[in-house]
Amino acid sequence: MKLLTKTAELMEGSLFFRGLTAMLDFFKRLAANSCVGRAFVGDESRLDNSIGRSFFAVFADRLLNGLPKPIKTPAAWNSTLSRFATGSWFIGGTLDNLGVPVPPPGEKAGIRPVFQWAFFALPVVGIALVAFATPFLPTMLLAALLLPVLLFTFLSRKFIIDGTAIFLLVFIVVSGVAAALSLAPRSSIEIFILTSVFMLSTLVVVACANSKKAVDLFIKIFVVSAALAGLVGFYQVIAGFRGDGWLDQTLFGADSRIVSTFGNPNVYGTYLLLAIPLAAACIVYFKSKFTKLMAFGITGLLVINLALTLSRGCYLSLTLSIAVFVLIIEKRLIVLFIPAVLALPLVLPANILARLLSILNFEDTSTAFRLNIWRGSIRIIQDFWLGGVGQGIEAYNAVYPFYSLAAIYSPHSHSLYIQYLVEVGLFGFLVFVIMLACFFRTMANFLRRTKDVGQRIMAAAMIAAVIGFLFQGVTDFVFYNYRVLLAFYIFIGICMAFARVHSKVEST
Repeated sequence: MKLLTKTAELMEGSLFFRGLTAMLDFFKRLAANSCVGRAFVGDESRLDNSIGRSFFAVFADRLLNGLPKPIKTPAAWNSTLSRFATGSWFIGGTLDNLGVPVPPPGEKAGIRPVFQWAFFALPVVGIALVAFATPFLPTMLLAALLLPVLLFTFLSRKFIIDGTAIFLLVFIVVSGVAAALSLAPRSSIEIFILTSVFMLSTLVVVACANSKKAVDLFIKIFVVSAALAGLVGFYQVIAGFRGDGWLDQTLFGADSRIVSTFGNPNVYGTYLLLAIPLAAACIVYFKSKFTKLMAFGITGLLVINLALTLSRGCYLSLTLSIAVFVLIIEKRLIVLFIPAVLALPLVLPANILARLLSILNFEDTSTAFRLNIWRGSIRIIQDFWLGGVGQGIEAYNAVYPFYSLAAIYSPHSHSLYIQYLVEVGLFGFLVFVIMLACFFRTMANFLRRTKDVGQRIMAAAMIAAVIGFLFQGVTDFVFYNYRVLLAFYIFIGICMAFARVHSKVEST
């Protein structure tokens, strides 16, 4: 309770928050009188739409919201179906929380209003199902589910055009140009279409989750989905699954790694970097004792799963997430955080400690492999720095063999940032960085405005999760698995919707 009382004055004393806000405010002032800045930066003080004087934002708004939205919810429904749906605690409660409650029964309402409501409800129900199913369904099936969700969102919802949305759209455009000019155009265009559909899920989540109940339900869906994936990972331990193909057997012997539903321990660990902070924040954010207890259990389950992936980068990334969270919430707690980290060698299992220490062991084949791939990929950037070589394995390996220092073939550069520089060039990379800066600025502004302890905890955990995820991207191409890419952009959408909804509540 003493810690929670202190959080009432969190942000005023946070060095991390003040530094981040000052840096982003400086760049905004720097671009305030620039014609380029005016083309992209809108009035972010507006909660309904950040269009303001931005030319590109006005264009994006006209493109996405300029046409009529013909699909609307009906005033009345078929009497029998309405009573059945509203009489069900699960169906009625879920639909009400998602913001698409079943209309009241009407005496003369036929079957047509049912289809009308179904088309209106499809975007929010569909994106909720996709968020839940991301760890479990194949990539192409998730894309097939998202396509009608995008279409019916366009026909029924108003998209929110803020800084993050603007630069996300710009990045999609830049990726499309890079795909068209790719060294393997057919493969790159296919990947461009797939990744663009997944990236647009951010806009769908923000457009659909427009109430506190809806945002809270999306948070729960993401956490429960991660918990089920965690149970799969735990079952693999019990069943004796041996994912030892990703270890240097001369150094780590019989150690094995779990993969859950992702097929690769590093990919699974990267996914957990988003889920663990969110689950932990739910312990404080939600008021129900049952929900708090479930969140506590899920957090423990996911932490155990992360440990069993034996992913060194994910260990360090989660540690960074915790440090960022502490700096945002209460920087004085860093005094306790540092000795806790120093004491870890005394309490960590031997196999996990060996994995961490192997980071500095250049005899580890995975470490040496990454270093050589980075050097070869940087040589590619030196020649293709402007527009990149295009997205995908085929485009990358059309040039990599001519620059490689060791392995002739590699699926990617094992670094998110090097890979984006290779694929979409310097301009695309900068657009991606600016998009992330807009996201962090939105979350930082929300933290500065809100006074609610639970909201601060949740927002800080969201920021920490994204920072940890991006730090993992230094040593791994975290978007190589497209389901992780989808999970990331759904997570970004949940964060943006969370900040937007609670900002609107506080302003009323």
